[in-house]
Amino acid sequence: MSDVINYSELMKRAENVAAEIMEDAETLDDAMDRVVESCDWDWTIYNGMAMELCANVPNDLLSEAEEMVQDCGSVTSATGLFEHATMVAYWIVWGAVSRCVERLIEAEEMGA
Repeated sequence: MSDVINYSELMKRAENVAAEIMEDAETLDDAMDRVVESCDWDWTIYNGMAMELCANVPNDLLSEAEEMVQDCGSVTSATGLFEHATMVAYWIVWGAVSRCVERLIEAEEMGA
């Protein structure tokens, strides 16, 4: 696994996680439910890595993740920069894994 934290590496990791999810999932709904359980990466837990991920993804992904954090209502006046970064990083990873799972589901449906 690479030490680099960027969009390309995010998508490689997300594709690998999505493939594992699809192998283990019993139904398509189960696959989507497992996405949430699969997003606690080192990049979403460690402050420095979370900050680096936030800085190295396209703005649309960053904006979507920031909106998810806002929608969850988990940011307060007491939320620090690093805590906020880990929340945003989680939703960046969630978005990437979700997209990859959806693509695999679509491909499976097309092949069926």
